[in-house]
Amino acid sequence: MASISDRWHVTERSSGRRVRSARYGSGKRWQVRYRDPSGESRNRSFDRKVEAERFLLELSAQLHRGDYVDPRRGRLPFEEYAEGWLGRQILEPTSRGAVELRLRVHVLPSWGHVPVAAIRPSGVQQWLRTLQETLAPSYVRLILTTFSAVLGAAAEDGLLARNPCSSPAVRLPASPPRRFAPWSADQTVTVLDALPGRYRALAATAAGCGLRQGECFGLRVQDVDFLRGELHVRQQIRLVSGTPTPALPKYRRIRSVPLPEWLGRELSAHIASFEPLAGETTNAPGLGGLLFYGRERKPLNRNYFNSRIWKPALVAAGITPERETGMHALRHSCASTWLEHGVSIKAVSEYLGHADPGFTLRVYTHVMPSSGEKARAAIDKVFAGDGPACVSRV
Repeated sequence: MASISDRWHVTERSSGRRVRSARYGSGKRWQVRYRDPSGESRNRSFDRKVEAERFLLELSAQLHRGDYVDPRRGRLPFEEYAEGWLGRQILEPTSRGAVELRLRVHVLPSWGHVPVAAIRPSGVQQWLRTLQETLAPSYVRLILTTFSAVLGAAAEDGLLARNPCSSPAVRLPASPPRRFAPWSADQTVTVLDALPGRYRALAATAAGCGLRQGECFGLRVQDVDFLRGELHVRQQIRLVSGTPTPALPKYRRIRSVPLPEWLGRELSAHIASFEPLAGETTNAPGLGGLLFYGRERKPLNRNYFNSRIWKPALVAAGITPERETGMHALRHSCASTWLEHGVSIKAVSEYLGHADPGFTLRVYTHVMPSSGEKARAAIDKVFAGDGPACVSRV
């Protein structure tokens, strides 16, 4: 039961009169006394009675809803809670590094010493406004996702009533729609021809099956089923502390992709010229049978490949090296070709290893063939010359 008392006055037992207490004029006058859900006695004092009454109303509502928050727990600095939160997460090494980087560089400088319970939606919105002046909208979203994950966990742990990042008052900067111009077959072949021979089939794999760069790096001879015409995506090569290391594909989505005859011929020629890595010589799981590797017979490092192999090939092919013309452009072109030739969006999503077909649709909707002509032809077939002999008319 909660109540408000006047600390400056007491009631005399003998006369029942209200008289000044020994605390009169000292400290805050109005005190709210209550018991928290654990049964512990608590109190909080205010200068004005209206403030005490407002607190009592909010407190009663929290106790009734079951979302009471101990004010003392919310005094924990954000940095201290975030450090513990990160240590509890189950993440891939590269994902952990990316989350730690976002916290250290963009979140902690602004919020590290702020008590968790003192973080307000208005402050979050102002912080986002500052971030978007120097960072891309997509990266600002990533930073907020990390910040919100920490505060969401803090709310679940009872350090604050609700996650301030989930407030309607927090609005993200608008992200322009992702658009790209898929390469033509001639452009793709020109780039393949410009690459050193040992890397031609690597790029052809991205163009023919839509694999990500790391998935191409991790492809092994046992992952290629020439008989059934399938390519199995079972691993990728990721940089872990600067070292190329085998790992599961993105989202841990092991999948199979149709192997076109053109790519089958490219891979066969590659295997004949460059023997896959032998398992006993790699001394590391996941590398035996690797199809693509450097001259030192080690897994490819994406930083070296992109700067020393890929960009020079683009220049030789007459294409400007930039973000949009990275090796991922081959994956885009593959997906665009599938869609242009009638492969369903669901199948394309599965072949690309996307976690959500909706994401595939958002990325590639602008390259999908228009359905307008098909819609007109369908109605004309029913109601025109090849359709019913007679259509009722009013």
